[in-house]
Amino acid sequence: MPDIKRSFAVIIGINQYINNIPELKTACNDAQKIAETLEKKYQYNVLTLLDTDATHARINNLLTALEAHTLPSSDNSQIQIQETDRVLFYFAGHGIALDALDSADGPTGFLVPQDARMDNDSSLLPMKRLHDALIKLPCRHILIILDCCFAGAFRWAGNRDAVRQNKVYRERYDRFISSCAQQVITSAGDDEKAADSLYRFGQRNEDSGNSPFAELLLKALSGKADFSSDGVITATEIYVYIHGELGKTSAKQIPNFCQLIRHDKGEYIFPVPGFDPNKLAPAPALDENTNPYRGLNSFEEKDSSLFFGRKALIEKLQAFIINQPLTVVLGASGSGKSSLVKAGLITQLKQGTKDRGDKGSQRVAEVSSVVATGVDKGSQRVAEVSSV
Repeated sequence: MPDIKRSFAVIIGINQYINNIPELKTACNDAQKIAETLEKKYQYNVLTLLDTDATHARINNLLTALEAHTLPSSDNSQIQIQETDRVLFYFAGHGIALDALDSADGPTGFLVPQDARMDNDSSLLPMKRLHDALIKLPCRHILIILDCCFAGAFRWAGNRDAVRQNKVYRERYDRFISSCAQQVITSAGDDEKAADSLYRFGQRNEDSGNSPFAELLLKALSGKADFSSDGVITATEIYVYIHGELGKTSAKQIPNFCQLIRHDKGEYIFPVPGFDPNKLAPAPALDENTNPYRGLNSFEEKDSSLFFGRKALIEKLQAFIINQPLTVVLGASGSGKSSLVKAGLITQLKQGTKDRGDKGSQRVAEVSSVVATGVDKGSQRVAEVSSV
């Protein structure tokens, strides 16, 4: 199936509300920074609507165009959306949810245009209309990002929850590209308000002025979310990064991630500049040697790449033994003591001697040698006893 040919983004940001609707502080700056990142780093064709350009009439016309499978261009012509396109929709502004507690079908979410009136529901834009317009686009990949109050109400328009985070191999990349991807990332749940503040967030620059969600989104797109360093940032990785980092802050909002009804095996991706899919590693062969299940056998040092789920414990054990003359690892039979030491600790210690350039390298190397020798001798003694 053909690769993705064109990338389009619709970016909306509203600070200056009228009709007694409170103004926001960072929505426009968020939108501008994200538009700039998409345009310059990822070569998107970007349509940006800010403040007075984001009125009910303008956004309504945009939705009408999307319903006709087109996008307005800068010269007022209409771009026909093709199957080999990808489309990203981003909104930063006010959002509201009606009947959030009383409706069995979930809350009804609305985006608030710049000139909306809170005493007139028809001046709001239903999230369901946006949902219906976007899921019917013929393009293979769609990503919707909403940074507004009650953004999570969008998920009630129709979705399937799913979160997966995997290294991208060539076979997986081909599947991501060739299959349909319709994914949504929202800054807050259907009963939460999104944070909007000019105060410092983490170590960001003083002149940043982005919402916590947008600040992390920008960092994710800059490469922070490429956890496996494979040159491909997926929508799932972006969500995982934002969710994890927001959890470390005082921002009282929980982002959401969902997949829409037409989502298949695809994944919305951001190939970093210089990415070459031909350089992706092939998926590992599935045979006895690469099977991570060892039954009652322990993991050896050579099996370290298949030893999962013990990172925190390995790091805790490593930190403990460095300055201890003797460390005893205790646990029930079959609980994984040997695997923790051989496939976890020893590998970690040896890797530490390669990565560290400080004076601690020698001490780490010494401990690694002692631990490895002790394990080898212990294994030899067990073998001797077993043969008797």
